Amino acid sequence: MRTHIKVVGLVNLLYSAVGLLVAVSALFGGLFSSLASLNPVVMIVGSVTSAIVAVVIGVLSLFGLIAGLALLNHQNWARWVILICSVLRLFRWPFGTLFGAYSIWVLTHQETRDIFALNSN
Repeated sequence: MRTHIKVVGLVNLLYSAVGLLVAVSALFGGLFSSLASLNPVVMIVGSVTSAIVAVVIGVLSLFGLIAGLALLNHQNWARWVILICSVLRLFRWPFGTLFGAYSIWVLTHQETRDIFALNSN
């Protein structure tokens, strides 16, 4: 089961890194397209909306990145954070659903709970 935990940690790191790139892309894409419209209302609403979307995606990805690193070190709190992130990823068809279901299976397995219980002492 230790190999599965490493796979979940590494894939979570990659998934979160891609999420950070998406957040930066959403921010700059939304800002530039809003400013290109030359409409003051669209500029304000579009800029604020793209900033909010980028912050939400960025914060979730940052949590996933930090938790992925901690999961590789068998930190028990990271197991719970990854479980929460995995439940949220179930709604991202198809790769989020597959990876979320796999992560939930790995992190709720009895052997995994035993590994994290041993390392928390």
